[in-house]
Amino acid sequence: MDDSARGALEFTAVQLAAVVAGLHLYWGIPRLVTAARIDQPIYWDPRPLLFVASAVGILAAVLLVRQRVLSRVRAYVLGIGLMLTYILSWAYWHLAGHTVVVPWIQRTPEPSHDTNPLFLLAEHLVGSPIDGVSKTAETLLLLILVALLYEEYTSGTDPSQSRLTADSPDGSEE
Repeated sequence: MDDSARGALEFTAVQLAAVVAGLHLYWGIPRLVTAARIDQPIYWDPRPLLFVASAVGILAAVLLVRQRVLSRVRAYVLGIGLMLTYILSWAYWHLAGHTVVVPWIQRTPEPSHDTNPLFLLAEHLVGSPIDGVSKTAETLLLLILVALLYEEYTSGTDPSQSRLTADSPDGSEE
């Protein structure tokens, strides 16, 4: 992969990371504030805290890579893990019927999902615009991070010694 394609993918990854972080902050902060306002224990629904913490983590990782404190390879691996966690947790949450995930909460039972799991997830994607945008951005970011990591390991250089850990601002080796 040439440098311009890699640069375009890296730029797109940063933009998608910002979108993913922003959506998680948009969803998590109001619910976290509401939970704090009504003195709701965090274990009743830990999602708002997890969303806010992970979004702050994404933004911190972008800044740490920019400051060369965190290597890009490590950031790719962490980002892949987080995007998989987002996507698989979201799917589990909806396929398990929401309340099964947090069994200690007494809620009214939700209607059972007696449909194809793929159709059920598609209904949630279409029914909630924030879910659709979020899962699309997370999936695209996952694919880009996998491509960047793959390219890094197939480029013929040792990733621990590559430009990703010791490059200068202009891209030349120091």
